[in-house]
Amino acid sequence: MANQHVIHTAAYRGALRRLAAELGCDPDEATVLAHRNALDSQTHARELLRRTSTGTMLVDTGFASADAFSITEQQDALQLPQREVVRLETLAERLVAHAGDAPEWLRLTRHALRQARQRGAVGVKTICAYRASLRLKHPSADELAEAFQNLKEKIAGGHPVRMAGNALCHALLFEAARECLQLDLPLQVHCGFGDPDEDLAEASPLGLRPLFVDAEFRGLNVVLLHCYPYHREAAYLCSVFPGVYMDLSLAIPFASIDGTRAMAESLGLCPTSKLFYASDASRYPEVFFVAAMQYREALADALTELIDRNVLTARDAIAAGTAVLALNARSVYQLS
Repeated sequence: MANQHVIHTAAYRGALRRLAAELGCDPDEATVLAHRNALDSQTHARELLRRTSTGTMLVDTGFASADAFSITEQQDALQLPQREVVRLETLAERLVAHAGDAPEWLRLTRHALRQARQRGAVGVKTICAYRASLRLKHPSADELAEAFQNLKEKIAGGHPVRMAGNALCHALLFEAARECLQLDLPLQVHCGFGDPDEDLAEASPLGLRPLFVDAEFRGLNVVLLHCYPYHREAAYLCSVFPGVYMDLSLAIPFASIDGTRAMAESLGLCPTSKLFYASDASRYPEVFFVAAMQYREALADALTELIDRNVLTARDAIAAGTAVLALNARSVYQLS
């Protein structure tokens, strides 16, 4: 896909032209790459992020390789405040070896989440959609015990630790939701499209209904990440449940102009107090830059249409844009 097809997507061609304009060169891959590599990498990264007007980066630390920057190192390199978002499954997998059974494993995970909160984490992220269905269901004690025992046996047989399946993933997600509620931490949920190892048919946010209607989770803030092509469903959930929020990361920029359409469609139902800016970018500063610029343009297009149709005043639109790009995140993630 990367070698033969990505280069022919609208998102890639558009990003190339946008980067060429920023670098002052012709919009072909070799020229853009040559101009980029001639620059000091740290200075280049700082300048691109400065152009995005990013105030604080919320960093999912669970996807890092051994040679990745720590949050402190990245903050120093980019001269930009960083706050941690804990990846739930990565954290829980590290604790499997220390637990004799599933209940102990869940207790250890909750304790680790409390420690993360104490060191300054501002959210917890689950990638349940990559490991199981998002149609949440409470497993029985026997189902959970059997799944945990199977995982322990795989590890003992030399397999890497990788939790998967509804019993383990759903039990962990419910337990993390309980702890997030106690800690007043938002729970981020990957839903919608991503890598091909998820089953997109099982990744709709509608399956998360138990988190929204069960009394024990009342007061929990859930942030739906990515959402596309289920952004309409996500917008509906935001419109009827007070603790549900959403972003359109990945859809913007990777769905190109369809991401722009998704923005307008989402704002048909989603309150502007419920939508966040996010990039889901990693590795390359160019991705942060392209995502931020395209998101701002998509938001401006959607708000302009609402002004043109006499739905919003210009003042309303400015307030909505400010909320989406900054104020909503500052409030829900409790950023100073």
